[in-house]
Amino acid sequence: MTRIFWFNLLRRLLGPETVEVRLRPREKFQGPARILGVSASPRGAKSRSHKMLEGVLAHARSFGARTETIMLYDKKMQPCEGCVSDDDRKCVFPCIHEDDTNEILRAIINADAFVFATPVHWAAPSAFLKIMMDKMTAIEENHYEIAFRDGREPLLGKPSILLASQEGDGATMALSWLAGELREMGIWVLPWGQIFRPALLEKRIIRTGLLAINERKFEWIENTLRASARNLVLITELLKKSGYQWDDYDTIEPNC
Repeated sequence: MTRIFWFNLLRRLLGPETVEVRLRPREKFQGPARILGVSASPRGAKSRSHKMLEGVLAHARSFGARTETIMLYDKKMQPCEGCVSDDDRKCVFPCIHEDDTNEILRAIINADAFVFATPVHWAAPSAFLKIMMDKMTAIEENHYEIAFRDGREPLLGKPSILLASQEGDGATMALSWLAGELREMGIWVLPWGQIFRPALLEKRIIRTGLLAINERKFEWIENTLRASARNLVLITELLKKSGYQWDDYDTIEPNC
């Protein structure tokens, strides 16, 4: 915080063109695209959304990415206490909770891109994913400090893909909510990056029936999963190689 205060003051006195920000990513951020998959189903590995996630990550690896998966079902995260509502400065990173929160947040910081997978619960993502999103406030509120420490922004400009499995309807609303919240944190969703699969398609009799009548209407799902994985890897690699900075740091406001 002290470093940013003096940096702000210097830029205001001398001008942002004189005092430039040049983030230089550390060695740990070099190399192949690092894709973090977040599985948010309470049913764990047997869930349909998790299987969608595994498929996308397998495609990503075929295009040269390194992948890691976090299963929120296996983690312990206390709900966010809303420290930022009491005082911006009280929302800190690492988070105050001594559970698995900071392990998850550090994995998010170290990743180059994301694949979020969730079931649809009443037209919304799972409670696991909502808690994680709330806890990501600790990163967003302290992103300047993290950027100056690590040499790159922890969230800003990182691409993502969103996956959902639905029993009924509501997938569009759930994915739209998730995309909106991620966008506020600086994470962007790729074109074709919001994909859902009706649970009905997992039934063997349904798949057999569609095959029997030569109904190919739902082939777009598998095709899009592969295309989105390919795009996620290639876009991430382009951004890493270019060293592009999304923020020119013309105005530094640590806690806005």
